Amino acid sequence: MPGTKPILLATSNPAKAAKLRWLLKGLPFAPVLLSDRPDLPPAPEETGATFEENARQKAAHASAAFGGLAIASDGGVRIPALGAGWDPLLTRRAAGEEASDADRAGRLLLLMEGLRGEERRVLWAEAIAVADRGRLLAAWEEAGTEGLLTETYDPANAIPGFWVYSLWWFPQLGKRYVDLTPQELEQADVTWGRLKERVRGWFKIEGESKQT
Repeated sequence: MPGTKPILLATSNPAKAAKLRWLLKGLPFAPVLLSDRPDLPPAPEETGATFEENARQKAAHASAAFGGLAIASDGGVRIPALGAGWDPLLTRRAAGEEASDADRAGRLLLLMEGLRGEERRVLWAEAIAVADRGRLLAAWEEAGTEGLLTETYDPANAIPGFWVYSLWWFPQLGKRYVDLTPQELEQADVTWGRLKERVRGWFKIEGESKQT
């Protein structure tokens, strides 16, 4: 559309790219996928002590290589029952860097073996960062999406790239994440809903400030 500006979705995860596109829907941007830019270097190693720090690093790195705007995210699942036996920052890498979604799900289910009911309660946290040509513009971290982990993983009914959500059960709705309608998802996925409000609110303010 006229007036749109390219913005790189700095993730190779197709599910995350879809979420980032959803955050930006209706804003004057033309999302660019990493798969459309094979010339860009890979993301840096995640060395942050928080999801927000990792998202900041990713956004700054990607925007510098892209030479323009980039939006990045980092997130993971918090599992109170596992205590120090689980590091949310290593959610994707807990089963190894080259692990498949099925491998990751299998390892987590093994760690959760023997836990029942509220012991399987989990919380999703996610951070978003926006940068332009290597300069960080804004970053946010939110949490709030709660549920219980199922005891099985069905690869035939899973979201590629969102393997944890493929195990996610919402007791209040009596459904898994993968079975939610779009309307139910808007209600249940609190973490991403809050981030959408933050991101869109910030871009709106930024747009208004440039017009004055």
